[in-house]
Amino acid sequence: MLVCEGGHGFSRGAVATVRALAAAGYRPTVTVSAPHSLAAASRDCARRVRVPSTIEDPAGFAAAVRREAESRPYAAILPANDDALTALEWPVGHLLDKSAWIPVAASLGIPVPATRVFENAAALQSASAELEYPIVLKPDTKRYPARRVDSVSALAGMSFEGRVIVQPYVRDAMRGMLGLLWHGRLVAAVHFSYLRIWPIPCGTASAALTTTPDAELEERAPALLEGYDGIFHLDLAGPYLLDVNPRVHATVALAVAAGVNLPDLYCDLVAGRDVATVRGRPGVFFRWLEGDIRSVVHAVRRGALPLGGAVVALWPRRGEVHAFESLRDPGPLLERAGYALRRALTHRPRGEAGHPPVPGGQPRFTD
Repeated sequence: MLVCEGGHGFSRGAVATVRALAAAGYRPTVTVSAPHSLAAASRDCARRVRVPSTIEDPAGFAAAVRREAESRPYAAILPANDDALTALEWPVGHLLDKSAWIPVAASLGIPVPATRVFENAAALQSASAELEYPIVLKPDTKRYPARRVDSVSALAGMSFEGRVIVQPYVRDAMRGMLGLLWHGRLVAAVHFSYLRIWPIPCGTASAALTTTPDAELEERAPALLEGYDGIFHLDLAGPYLLDVNPRVHATVALAVAAGVNLPDLYCDLVAGRDVATVRGRPGVFFRWLEGDIRSVVHAVRRGALPLGGAVVALWPRRGEVHAFESLRDPGPLLERAGYALRRALTHRPRGEAGHPPVPGGQPRFTD
């Protein structure tokens, strides 16, 4: 198996995928494009291949990946971030572009927040007084993180490039669905609620719990993802669909713990083997340790959580699964800790809530 992460090397989904493949008997190879790679630091990574960065040289990245894929009998290729999908010309442009899939979701009866699309920053600024705040700004494709904006004056101080999606900030509880689609059939699905997120207020799950399936969402997801075969992740807030990720995701570790090894099932399907329909077991707890500590500390500082509640929130649970932190396989955690220490010693600036300023900034987690 060839796991491709051609950015800064901080894909938690790549780590989870490497471990899931190794557990199923595969020998994962990881592409490396930066000084740091969490997935390549894993003991389950059988081989590392240096390739150009998707950020600096996407064409060179794609050519290097294709050469590597032709050099050995790989079962399949699994891109681990959006940049890799784009560079490899995976047929998922309609799912990476929010302005493309949002109307499709609405036509299928999948609720989405009220959406306005602006071609550039100037167009958005000219309409800023018409918007009802707080709003969330998202690039049409992932060039920078989503940002919440609370006022016209806050928006006036922001700059960004390209088309931007504007939606109201949805306060409903967040949830997610991981799945595997093959020839229009939903082969596997794992549903979970987000107990906490990071970064705040527009982040991903730092703590989550698997739940019973959402039958209505499962019924409509194949049509939303029409033309795509593979692993996917959906982000929702209440009934509203917020994001579509046609690739492996950090919560793959949660799916495996819930009894659904998505990378292994994908390999079986690529090989032409029959795969039975499977659903994740409810009640499995997931934690992205670094993100969850930051989320809880943030809540304490804001006065939203007392110290006693913080202790309860962070207290280890029986059977909990971590995004990439592992005593059995400490390499990724040590790689991340070493990077964080070096960054702290050099006093590099951070953006709001741990993200770089929009756009650009220092390397961050990509999923």
